[in-house]
Amino acid sequence: MTGPKIISTTISLQDTDAQAYATRQLLKDVFPSWSTDRIDVESLTGGITNCLLKCTHKAYTPQEMVVLVRAYGRGTGTIIDRNREFCTHMHLHSQGLAPPLYARFGNGLVYGFIPGRSVDYQELSNPILIKGVSRMLARWHTVLDGDVIRSLMAEQSGEEEDLIVNDVWQLCSKWISNLPSATQEQRDNIALLTRELEWVQSEIQFKGGPTVVAHCDLLSGNVLVPENWMPKSSTILPVTFIDYEYAMPVPRAFDLANHFREWQGFACRVSLIPEVGGPVMREWGKHYIEGGHYYKKGSSEVQQNGITVTEQEIDDLMNEIWAWWGMPGFYWGIWATIQAQISTIDFDYTSYAQNRLSEYWAWKKQYAVKDRKGSTSNSNL
Repeated sequence: MTGPKIISTTISLQDTDAQAYATRQLLKDVFPSWSTDRIDVESLTGGITNCLLKCTHKAYTPQEMVVLVRAYGRGTGTIIDRNREFCTHMHLHSQGLAPPLYARFGNGLVYGFIPGRSVDYQELSNPILIKGVSRMLARWHTVLDGDVIRSLMAEQSGEEEDLIVNDVWQLCSKWISNLPSATQEQRDNIALLTRELEWVQSEIQFKGGPTVVAHCDLLSGNVLVPENWMPKSSTILPVTFIDYEYAMPVPRAFDLANHFREWQGFACRVSLIPEVGGPVMREWGKHYIEGGHYYKKGSSEVQQNGITVTEQEIDDLMNEIWAWWGMPGFYWGIWATIQAQISTIDFDYTSYAQNRLSEYWAWKKQYAVKDRKGSTSNSNL
């Protein structure tokens, strides 16, 4: 297969029987040698907003092949650029960082299955997992090329490249424009968030380090480890990142700050978030910087000359993270406000939006004081 197939089929998220039938027919189109009566369809996640199906052809035979079918529901295009997701996945696969992408259909993707399990948010502080995640994220930030993804997007969509939303500021502005505006209170909220976006951009835009192709949603559920790995294991841990819906070029500090904020989980257990510049975050940062040097120089040069990470490098990284420390709360607060209007998932998006936006307001109150002090290498939020 020379590249992902483009198929017009759509898959229902409401009628499970119709969903299974359409999925088997879709896979027959993608893999002509498959027999529809030999395809097992298992729902991993489901609902009106999104579903993920594990599909196995010729299960329990030497010819067994497993793929995933992800189908998107109503409203998700308001938040997620599906063309960017598709093109990012293709580029990731070309760099050995994602499974093969077999097809794009009317409301989803067909791609390879990676065996393993997602980690729990309380495992993210495990020293072995810290090393695995930080080194893999360094690999992403070093080897991926945003210009390649941008060119693929223009090629796939037919849009001019300068019309593509390509940074977090444009994306947040787009999200704010999609917020509900029926009442005066809602319109006032839009005006407030618009002013905050202008302010935070003016303050931190150039303080987040180099622009990289970032995952932007590195919560525990998107970190995959071997099925039999246990948190107390002392073995070297292979880590894979999944779900590239929000991946885009941003200053690296956003990806790092966002990941650390995700240590709290959806329950918002803020006590689990590591201190900015504290020993846990500095250790994580050391592994991340080592990984960046490794993937930039190449293994042969590293073996010859070794890798040295200075305290100044770690200090600089901590200062980048501090400058962007409030941005994940701002970003996901807007996102959750939209989700509260469009999603049918049984989740209190309104409260979640308030919790995440409160992170931004708390950071802003401290920003001026800490910014005047300079280094955050030995300070807490």
